Amino acid sequence: MHGVLYERLSWTIAAAACFVLSIRIVRLVKFSGQDSWFPMSRALDVLHGSSPGDVYQALFFSGHVKFQYPPSGLLLLELLRRIGLDRSSEYNALNAGLMIATGLVFSVFATRILGPIRCLGLRFPVAPVAFFAGIRFYPTYTAFLFGQMQVLLGLLFLLACLSLVNDKRIVAGCLIAGAASVKPQFLMLGLLALWRKDWRFLGGFAAVLAAAEISSVALYGWDTQLHYLQVLKFLSHHGEQQHLNQSINGILNRYLYAGPSLDNDPENPIPGSAFPPYIPAVYAATTLSTLIMIAIPFALRVKEDDRVSRLLGFCTATVLFTMASPIAWVHHYNILLPAYVVGLKVVLDRWQTRRDPVALIALAVSFVLTGFALAPPMDPTAPAHNLAQSHLFFGACLLVGVLLVEARSVPSGSPVRGS
Repeated sequence: MHGVLYERLSWTIAAAACFVLSIRIVRLVKFSGQDSWFPMSRALDVLHGSSPGDVYQALFFSGHVKFQYPPSGLLLLELLRRIGLDRSSEYNALNAGLMIATGLVFSVFATRILGPIRCLGLRFPVAPVAFFAGIRFYPTYTAFLFGQMQVLLGLLFLLACLSLVNDKRIVAGCLIAGAASVKPQFLMLGLLALWRKDWRFLGGFAAVLAAAEISSVALYGWDTQLHYLQVLKFLSHHGEQQHLNQSINGILNRYLYAGPSLDNDPENPIPGSAFPPYIPAVYAATTLSTLIMIAIPFALRVKEDDRVSRLLGFCTATVLFTMASPIAWVHHYNILLPAYVVGLKVVLDRWQTRRDPVALIALAVSFVLTGFALAPPMDPTAPAHNLAQSHLFFGACLLVGVLLVEARSVPSGSPVRGS
């Protein structure tokens, strides 16, 4: 009797916390930034202006506006503008809805993967805890506060993972292509599908990506697509030194570049930005680490007939492709969420036959390092605190280690719920 009472009480408290958090998200809309919306809006103004030209030269190289998106990344804002939504406050309001949707989808995903979990004889409230964690996860929450389109991209990736659980590979491919039209890192998942001969995923991916690129060329011209390559070349040679760049490039730049991290640094290649100068040692190390991280998913063997194993490989690849980029901002790591659930599923299944706490402890430590702002994000970049300010990157490394170890032999534990 007491057990049932405690169980209901825990579920009620967890559900109430989710409701309060949802209200808080809505109330925070007016305080959210415009990290994505400002450069994207400026780009559309240039492209649709009276004398349109090279938007990247006008904004990125000359205007010092960090418009680093591919032209196809503007399609969503183009649509929103055409239906009368053209203010950052309206985009942030939509982001609030996407945040709540992220919590809901993540709760469904976690429930499907983990199934019922009992602790001390009581049923653990997986769904409400997942909802809360999905919204308050440091990268996701940061994306929302900054006014970032990454909230949408994280949701698309989460929906793709849920589609794979339901064996909807075409849908998963379509969703990832939508994300890839904004963030080129997701393109690697299409190449990985080709490598693994996952034709259904690749079909959906190719169809949506082709539609996005055709629309982008029709709206903005072929030259704009080519000009974006110059931006990619610049970013790969320089990277970013700010501590919010959680990558090998960012860590090495913070160690080797002695200049200030303020945006008005006159020594930077682009005055008015935080780009460090070209440092050959950083570029070489970044290129080598990028190639290694990209190669690992292609060498990883995945049991295509096992959904958990397939998800494990999919999440591992996405995390590695994100880490491989010279610039991987804190909010780019919101794609870690489903990886933690899949990793926990495999570890718990293995626990039934072999009670080894190392992997469980490693997952917990990794989640603390990535899920919480242990180094305040708005603090100035301090080379002396480089390791502490790079805690998210090290947490992601720990997560990848666990996933790779577990991927060697996925245990035949409890099936995915509903499969």
